[in-house]
Amino acid sequence: MLLLFGLALVLGALTLGAFAALGSGAPLWLRSLGSVEHSLSQQLGTGEWPDFTRALVLAVLTSAVVGLAAYVKPRD
Repeated sequence: MLLLFGLALVLGALTLGAFAALGSGAPLWLRSLGSVEHSLSQQLGTGEWPDFTRALVLAVLTSAVVGLAAYVKPRD
């Protein structure tokens, strides 16, 4: 569960950076996360996708990982 939660945090930061890179009014540190996301997507082969599509796919993937982390959470 902790591994999934950590992955969700990383994916969430990349998603936030991807959406911040769409506009020019975002702070520099958010646009820097967008640059990291763009370079990772180039390595994964999804760099030719439109920016908004990549950000939307990342948002859905992040939601799925958070949901999975909540599902596997130990219950009392």
